[in-house]
Amino acid sequence: MSTVPTLYSICFDYIKTHSEDLTCLDGVPFKPVVENIVKYLFTSDAPLNSSVLSVIPQSHSKALRASNSVWTQVVFEKLRFSIQPMLKAMSHDFPKFITHLKMGATDLCDDDVFLLSGFTNLMVLDLKGNQNITDRTVSYITTMALNISGGRGLPYLEKLYFDHVKGITDKSLKFFGKMLYLSFLSLTGTHITPHVAKAYLKAQGYQMLDSHIKSHFNENSTKNYKLYSFIERKSFEHQIHPKRNRYMPAEETANLSLLEFSKNITHATLRSKTHAPVKPKPKAAKRQKLNANDFLAMMESELSRDDDEQM
Repeated sequence: MSTVPTLYSICFDYIKTHSEDLTCLDGVPFKPVVENIVKYLFTSDAPLNSSVLSVIPQSHSKALRASNSVWTQVVFEKLRFSIQPMLKAMSHDFPKFITHLKMGATDLCDDDVFLLSGFTNLMVLDLKGNQNITDRTVSYITTMALNISGGRGLPYLEKLYFDHVKGITDKSLKFFGKMLYLSFLSLTGTHITPHVAKAYLKAQGYQMLDSHIKSHFNENSTKNYKLYSFIERKSFEHQIHPKRNRYMPAEETANLSLLEFSKNITHATLRSKTHAPVKPKPKAAKRQKLNANDFLAMMESELSRDDDEQM
């Protein structure tokens, strides 16, 4: 006697075989339907497509972030080729699907970081060992975390890793303090002065950790081969001409003092930061709304002033 298919099984079978035609998943529950669709896409022989990877976060961003799914975590480390085409591929095709991103010991540069502006569901960013980035990367990330508009920005960024990045100095500390949702910072092996970081970040509500904490990435995130192959294929559309020389990262220095910080983020903390009483100011003439380039210019100016003060 054959089993009569349920409405759920009929709908699920249709969706998984027509994923490239999906334009909306509003009203479709994340559990179990969308969650099972994602699992099916990454564990079956069905081809991946950018369409479904874009549609899912449009309707289920919050659930996607809460799921801590291995399928939304991307790890690139010590690549034999440039990271920029890979980052461009993700940024162009499905940035909102990614919740965790590691680009460790690559040729990532300061200017590449603006490609992250569309990763609006990004919660964990690991940039360990990238020797081509500087304090400007931190200022750019801060700009994206604070200025959310037009479906761009990093409003949910919670955890940042900059271990063994020599271009990160004490100048970056003031930017870390501005990101309201940031609850974890790893700065071991940077050019940040430990006692300065401890004093400054303590004033911002952070506490220095005595022992290294477990990675915020799923241990199986490096085994998401289907997604990595898909990103690599898409990256051929974004190759750099001429090709950029890959930076060979310096060896990590052993026996460095741990420099990790954590902060408890509560609704009360956020309210006090975002709704703190301010003194009324005289009414000024209407000003044009600042855009991303304006904020970039402001950050560059502030960093330049810091350089002048140290000369």
